[in-house]
Amino acid sequence: MPFYRCVTPKDALSFEQRQEIAVAFTDVHCGISAAPRNFVNVVFLEVSDGAEIADSHGNGVLRYDTPFFIAGGNRAGRPPEVRQQILAGLIDRLSTIAGVSKDLVSGHISEAPASWIMEAGHILPDPGSETADWYEHSAVSG
Repeated sequence: MPFYRCVTPKDALSFEQRQEIAVAFTDVHCGISAAPRNFVNVVFLEVSDGAEIADSHGNGVLRYDTPFFIAGGNRAGRPPEVRQQILAGLIDRLSTIAGVSKDLVSGHISEAPASWIMEAGHILPDPGSETADWYEHSAVSG
């Protein structure tokens, strides 16, 4: 279910950079949360001007003041420190791959209850309550 919208200036990233960022975001998220890799979704949005984007979880509008912005959406239930660790990793990887300073990248991760989310026809369990077979059926080679 992890859904990351990467807002960038128009023509700021090549196809190869986007591909590398998508893999890096997946690595960061799954390395910290242990979520199945095929659950992570990354979308790139190019903007000419912009300082806000709708929150993916219906919580209004997210405002930003940097050229690069990560608008993330995840299952609720993890400690705030984990959400911050994920966001810090995403910002680090985006700035490195894009070749821009970290102060030009900001982000926010919104959360929604797991019971609101479905993957592969199944309502997701709360983080930490996944059974072993949940991972077996969701795994893809990375």
